[in-house]
Amino acid sequence: MSDANLATLLVLISAFMHASWNAVVKSSTDRLSSMAMVDSVAFIVALIVLPFVEAPAVPVWGLIGLSVAVNLFYRYFLIRAYHFGDFGQVYPLVRGLPPLLVVVFATLWLGETLSPLGLTGVVILSLGVLSLLRVTEQWQAPRNALAAGVCVALYTVIDAQGVRSAQGVLSYLVYFTLILSVPIPLFAAKRRRQALLQHVQGHWRMSVFGGLTYCAAYALVLWAMTLENVAKIAALRESSVIIGAVIATLLFKEPFGRRRLIAAVAVTLGIVLIKFAA
Repeated sequence: MSDANLATLLVLISAFMHASWNAVVKSSTDRLSSMAMVDSVAFIVALIVLPFVEAPAVPVWGLIGLSVAVNLFYRYFLIRAYHFGDFGQVYPLVRGLPPLLVVVFATLWLGETLSPLGLTGVVILSLGVLSLLRVTEQWQAPRNALAAGVCVALYTVIDAQGVRSAQGVLSYLVYFTLILSVPIPLFAAKRRRQALLQHVQGHWRMSVFGGLTYCAAYALVLWAMTLENVAKIAALRESSVIIGAVIATLLFKEPFGRRRLIAAVAVTLGIVLIKFAA
């Protein structure tokens, strides 16, 4: 199997896993505790793997620190966006905008460019995701969602540079996860300890599943970034939006609807164009 085909397979599997662990968080009535548990499981997994990986070189530590900082800003803006708006206002902006921005950031930072066919695929895929956006006159939610989308694009390019500079995918992922997975569990334990304990008792199996799929999903994305153009990977990863819509329809009985069908067709067309682009 060629590197390009392997990268496509890895990122599509990752997209399914990403949608799955997001469904775990979404299914919970206490999303802070759910996210704290997912992070806690990810931390434990990283701790177990730690003795078997080499420590990153000094320059890579800077990229890990920068990525963690951007990820924390991403979570802050995402929480604020969901505070002011609902899923239909926020999620399409957060996931539809990054592929377009990654094209720009990857060109400026990594010197990577896309062919016209590949760029067309990215645009169509992004427009497919953005077509799910529900427009309102309220501006606080989209403003924070846009900021979160910029953060996604930034940490995607940073992580691409980091994993290519590190001593393997696991080295970068383990140390990155050990740092990123600490703040939310600590915050939840300090502010909502009783609710967190109740969540652990009632939902630990789903939390373990969410944490494991979270780790595996990002490991596959990082691996794919070592094989293929990061803009292609970033775009293909957003197929998780459509996979998430299918999961929501099957598990949460949400209607798929005409809008989601149109978005699914656009995303599929975008994936095909990206796959066959030079």
